Amino acid sequence: MFALDPLPATAGECVAELEEIERLKSAMCARQARLTARLDETGVRATVSERAMASEVGLARHESPHRGGRFLRLARALVEDLPEVLALLEAGELNERRAEVIVNETADLALADRRAADAAIADHLLAHPFLGDRDLADATRRIVLRIDETAGLRKRERAHRGRHVESRARADGCGEVTGVIADWQMAAIMSSLDERADLLKAQGDERTRAQLKADLFVERLTGQVIADSVPVRIDLVVPVESLLAGGTEPAEVPGLGPIPASVARGLVLASPATRTVIRRLFADTEHLVAMESTQRVFDGLLRQFIVLRDRRCRTPWCDAPIRHADHVEDAAGGGPTSLHNGQGLCEGCNYTKQDPGIVHQVISEDVVEPHTTRVTTPAGASYDSRAPAPPGSNPRDHFIQRRPGVWTRVA
Repeated sequence: MFALDPLPATAGECVAELEEIERLKSAMCARQARLTARLDETGVRATVSERAMASEVGLARHESPHRGGRFLRLARALVEDLPEVLALLEAGELNERRAEVIVNETADLALADRRAADAAIADHLLAHPFLGDRDLADATRRIVLRIDETAGLRKRERAHRGRHVESRARADGCGEVTGVIADWQMAAIMSSLDERADLLKAQGDERTRAQLKADLFVERLTGQVIADSVPVRIDLVVPVESLLAGGTEPAEVPGLGPIPASVARGLVLASPATRTVIRRLFADTEHLVAMESTQRVFDGLLRQFIVLRDRRCRTPWCDAPIRHADHVEDAAGGGPTSLHNGQGLCEGCNYTKQDPGIVHQVISEDVVEPHTTRVTTPAGASYDSRAPAPPGSNPRDHFIQRRPGVWTRVA
């Protein structure tokens, strides 16, 4: 722990220290950018893939490999192309999030043009120091378009090619569905929802305008007023006590997270008319059953067990959905196709694992103790990952006792 001064006595002193800490954080972010760019000069970049570099940076910053890639691109751009923006970050006049906005908006400029934009943006920030994120993005975009309009067009075309739909579970029992589409399509969709919601409200519908738009969104995507009758499969991991004895220990829906025990019981007892199939897996023992296959591919029940045990990507600080069930120790090197030697990884982390500079290994002894793996990076750093505790288990079982009375959580 760092030795900190006593808390200030007055409100003014509190505000002054908050601002000073924010400037210090920005300076430390600039230092992190310089250290990240320095990795390229140490020889690591010449021996490993870009994915492995991103993973190295993400793990060191206790972030996912995806975030590590963003930090890597940010550092290279600031150090190599945008020195004046980097200087503002070091001086505390800019935070890391806004520096990333500038990097993204100027990414399609040629080096000479990017340096010109760097100077213009720095001047604009000094003249307008209180810009929010959106205002900063707009100002940067105007500068880019003035310097090279075709760069803005390239960025727009690339974004259109990357259109997609994704979903994310929220912790309050809801979820978010996000469609990244052309801006004119977004305007058309929202205009249509607004118009229909206004009509329904005028006809006396008691739902709020926001509720109407959300319900219309579901109706138009599913073809039904509500999505309850859409056939789906839900994997539900629920403690026996919560299911049979009215317990309150939360259940788990892999990919969505914990849900109240009462909601889990309602799903299990739901009417067949809902056409929802519930795969009930009772977590009445601490670990799932050991399984092994003679094949080199994880499939069937073995794959399902791995996905249900790991829930999300096993790379530390990466909580992306599992896409691949993978051998921790490669099958080509003699690693068995077993629950003990299997792990759930997202697509990016599984491809990164193939880089020769990265080593994965199982360090738990057998299937009785919590499943633990270790990843070693090209720089020699090691990080342990332990499968999440099943619902109803003792949370302390997923801590390592470093010394008497001191427990450290394993990612």
